Amino acid sequence: MDRRRCARRGDGRRAERGAAAVEFALVGTLLVVLVFGILQYGLYFNDSLNAHQGVRETARMAVVGKNPSACRTTTGWSTIACTAETMLGTAPGDTYVNVSAPDGWSRGNSLRVCVLVRSRSDFGMLPLPNDGYVRASLRMSIEQDTTKPPGSGTADSAPSGQSWSWCD
Repeated sequence: MDRRRCARRGDGRRAERGAAAVEFALVGTLLVVLVFGILQYGLYFNDSLNAHQGVRETARMAVVGKNPSACRTTTGWSTIACTAETMLGTAPGDTYVNVSAPDGWSRGNSLRVCVLVRSRSDFGMLPLPNDGYVRASLRMSIEQDTTKPPGSGTADSAPSGQSWSWCD
């Protein structure tokens, strides 16, 4: 009789070890998805903050008539678009810029700078807003009208599935 009890206890311990492994597999899967989700969205929000700061710096430099040394070889609207790409610090292939002054380039009118940036956080585990593109836009009052770019603005072609309609 004592042998039967010992055998049953031993079998029960093995069954408990198996249950712990199954529980860990279930919980571990959810934990991995949660950790990667936190990482993915954290990087997305970091890219969003960088895009908004880059747009702010670009607009400020444009309305006061300054541009970074990397963009001094360009003129007009191209200079502002180059400044945006420089301020965002991403590869130009991943950055799309729309710059305009709807009422014309003169002191007191507004300059509008919009960018689409492909977020570098797309691990493919969770869906991101706007298919992984970060949108940032800003309007700022023009302070210097000494250098008037020709026309009313310039825009890169939006990537497939995206448009500039949100920028208006």
